[in-house]
Amino acid sequence: MKNSVRTNIKKIFNHINRIIPVYAIIPLIACFSWNMLVYWGTRCINADMKHFDMTLPIDRATPVIPVFVVVYFGCYISWIIYYIASVRVGRYECTRFVTFDIITRTCCAILFVVIPTYNIRPDITGEDIFSCALRFLYKIDAADNLFPSIHCLVSWNCYIGVRNIKEYPVIFKNMAAVIAVMVFISTLVTKQHVIADVISAVAISEVCWLVVNKTGVYRFLLNIMNGVKEASK
Repeated sequence: MKNSVRTNIKKIFNHINRIIPVYAIIPLIACFSWNMLVYWGTRCINADMKHFDMTLPIDRATPVIPVFVVVYFGCYISWIIYYIASVRVGRYECTRFVTFDIITRTCCAILFVVIPTYNIRPDITGEDIFSCALRFLYKIDAADNLFPSIHCLVSWNCYIGVRNIKEYPVIFKNMAAVIAVMVFISTLVTKQHVIADVISAVAISEVCWLVVNKTGVYRFLLNIMNGVKEASK
């Protein structure tokens, strides 16, 4: 009986390991934890600071399209898929992506404190399911910590994470880019963000990716991971 239980546990573990390698679990948890700390923790620092509204005329002219709230909420699924895809190929790819991701969020933390932002959301009067969902979004998500847009930044990070991994088909990589663009649009037409938030998110992602690759800063984490691997043998 005990052997049967052990066998079943081992099978379950092996199935999970095929999807998320053991070495990637803690790094992924670190990414998630740092993201939450940055988004919620910086509010404790900038709560009483002057906030700026970066809304431009083109933002005011952009219509509200409540149906895009589906994309805004739905992208969380794509984040899970592409973050796992970005780290599961090997330790090298894992440490490079995780280092990059944490640095991008650190940049967000700095900007949230140095340039606190807010926007004024419209009144949503519709009674359809999408309008109700948008009102719910407004209720649970405060209109601050907007520059850059973490929604846009994470979505672009997903694309960056897989775009140069040869093991994945082109359509899978291109889909990440398409989803990211859809998320950009969703943040604008749900009035969660303005254009400055979107542009800054993409710029930060690309610059941080360039810096991480040029400096090789991720190798510190890679050496630690390889050391743990050797010690466990």
